[in-house]
Parts: sequence; C-alpha cells; structure tokens
Amino acid sequence: MSRRKCPAVSEDSSRDLKRQEGIFLSTFALLILFLVSLYLPLPMGVPVVIGIAAVAWTIAMYIKFHDFYKMRDRGQRTWCVTISMYASLILTLACAWYFTKDAPLTDDYALVFLFGFMFFTYMVYRTLSPTMVVGNRRVRYK
Repeated sequence: MSRRKCPAVSEDSSRDLKRQEGIFLSTFALLILFLVSLYLPLPMGVPVVIGIAAVAWTIAMYIKFHDFYKMRDRGQRTWCVTISMYASLILTLACAWYFTKDAPLTDDYALVFLFGFMFFTYMVYRTLSPTMVVGNRRVRYK
C-alpha cells in the first residue's frame, strides 16, 4: 500500500487562517485599547484617535480582503465576529453610560464592563453567525 503524501492543511487554508487571526486580533486589540482609553483619565483626543484608527482599519481590511470576506468560510466568520465586536462595543458603552448616571465608574466596574464587552461579543456572534456564515461559495464565470 502506498500512502499519498498530502499536506494536512493546504497552503490556501493556512494563509486564510493567518489572515483571519491577524484581522481578528488587530481589531480586537484596537477595540480593547479604545475601551481602556475611555476608562483612563486621558485627554479626549486619545479615544477619538483610537476609535478612528479602529474604524479605518476595519474599512481598509474589508476593502483589501473583500473576496476573502465574501467567498471563504473563514472570511465570513471573521466579518461576523468583526460586526459582533462593534455591536458589543455599542452595547458595552450604553451599559457603562447608564451605570455612570447613578454612580462613578471605578476600576472594578471598568473591568466588569471589559468582561461584558467580551461576553456581548460572544453572544452577538452566536446570534448572527447562523445567518452570516454560509460556507465557501463558488463563483461561476460566464
């Protein structure tokens, strides 16, 4: 019996995985940095610059990897989690704003809201993924 030597993971799949990791981790880091900058006593320009950088990064990645987001399973999951992170950011900021109407935001509560951001991201992703992630799509050329 001869065994065929084929790689366990194809080169495209490996490249897609690296791309997915890079996009997710960089966007996640920017949004966490944005939240942390809101909780720290920094000039208001710092969170604004970080927020603009996060949105610009997301737009740039979507433009650069448009086919990856549309055609590949990993890309659809990456886009779904990116949307989930932004929705989670809005939910977290709304909860933090509502909380600060009655009490000041201490460091302990800031950590709770950071955890809430991650929890909201997971829950929004679980809600959106059945409709947004449809698998690899084939393109027909005419």
